[in-house]
Amino acid sequence: MPLKFHWFSLPISMVLATIYMYYVTQYKPAQKRGKLLQDLDMKVVYQPALCDLRAGEGDLLHVHYTSFLAVAGKQFETTKGGEPYVFKLGKCGNSTKPECMQGFRNAVTGMCTGEKRKVTIPPKLGFEKKVRPREIGADEKLVFHIEMVDIDKV
Repeated sequence: MPLKFHWFSLPISMVLATIYMYYVTQYKPAQKRGKLLQDLDMKVVYQPALCDLRAGEGDLLHVHYTSFLAVAGKQFETTKGGEPYVFKLGKCGNSTKPECMQGFRNAVTGMCTGEKRKVTIPPKLGFEKKVRPREIGADEKLVFHIEMVDIDKV
């Protein structure tokens, strides 16, 4: 038995194809975050064998970090040798602190307790121009060695 062609199906197919093509070419919400993560040079230095808890938006994080200027290799801040740095992920209290940098937030999101990462943050994801410390140049990349000490889920 041959298949029968119905003329009314052609305009419906054209409308559906047009809507689909518009959606595919215009609607890209995840692309921006993917692009920002692509700009980060992130390497996992140590991954614990068991990872039950991952850092997420709104969690209280306890981290140790050491930050360097990428080109000069000069260290400009560290929490090693003292108490871990504690902050709420997604909240920016003091704009001169690392949790206010888009690159730092992206770097710690998804980390497990005990995990260590080395992250190179480009200038556009670093400190804002008006709050950038003096030792950091306008187009300076920053390198952070981050260790997740503890995660408090809120």
